Amino acid sequence: MPKQCRIILDVDTGIDDAMAILYAVNRPGITLEALTTTYGNIDVAAATRNSLQILEAAGCPEIPVASGASRALTRPFTKLGSRIHGANGIGNIELPAPKAKALDIWAPDFIIELVRASPGELTLVPVGPMTNVAHALMKAPDIAEKLAGIVLMGGTIWHPGVPGIPSPVADANFFNDPEAARIVLKSGAKITMVGMDVTMKTRLTAPMMDDIAKRGGPAAGIVMQAARFYLAAYQAQYPDITYCALHDPLAVAVAEDPSVVSLEAMQVDVECVGELTRGQVIPDRRRTGTTVPNAEVAIAVEAEKFEALFVETMVTGA
Repeated sequence: MPKQCRIILDVDTGIDDAMAILYAVNRPGITLEALTTTYGNIDVAAATRNSLQILEAAGCPEIPVASGASRALTRPFTKLGSRIHGANGIGNIELPAPKAKALDIWAPDFIIELVRASPGELTLVPVGPMTNVAHALMKAPDIAEKLAGIVLMGGTIWHPGVPGIPSPVADANFFNDPEAARIVLKSGAKITMVGMDVTMKTRLTAPMMDDIAKRGGPAAGIVMQAARFYLAAYQAQYPDITYCALHDPLAVAVAEDPSVVSLEAMQVDVECVGELTRGQVIPDRRRTGTTVPNAEVAIAVEAEKFEALFVETMVTGA
């Protein structure tokens, strides 16, 4: 029997984060140990509220949530997500105030506590800016080798012009805190990078949304309603596009089953200084004695396989 994939999901809960949460909750092979929240698509307080609301809608209010970083390591937070994710982060859908509350512990400290309690067992899946993860690694460098791995959603090798990228060369997660991303990449942890150039090849279309909403439970209906806002935001930027991408859910899927993507080992760094290139991923694919790979990088995805898996997983909790 396959070993259960135990994950900590670090989120800046906008719309694709909400999809990732529900995907993790519904997958029988995944145990969602905790959510940790950060700024990014929305401020950290809203990300925490949204996370609690999605868990309650999914019938899992017992999963612990810890609130974390409110800004990048070196820069204040400027909210960027309302155009893509709505003013409240989940497509302006109004949900009841959550009954559960976040834990009284800072998210990086909670990550440290959980990883030290289960060495070798937990996979950390950050799908927003990696500030929480960087804080945890700086405070407790030992957790790098105690993690089963870090599967991060962020970066882009090919720099495509796609919805949601705030600069010509960087995705939002690396752009918001490149210093944190660099700390994570240089931590010595086993890292898998699932970048936006690959996630953009996964498609959630309006007919797929209809199918999930029809066959899924209340949480699936809420998330698909938010997804329609997401799709409209994509189409406002690219009128000929017929889908929105499954960015964060793909990272969760890779944590459970890396075979859904093709991976290449490479040395990866991040530009932190240049005003025009801040957040740009710098891959070094040379095979010399000085280029030691520090990450397995997704370079392709079995999109149709994952899309079918996503649909069926989203309706599992019905």
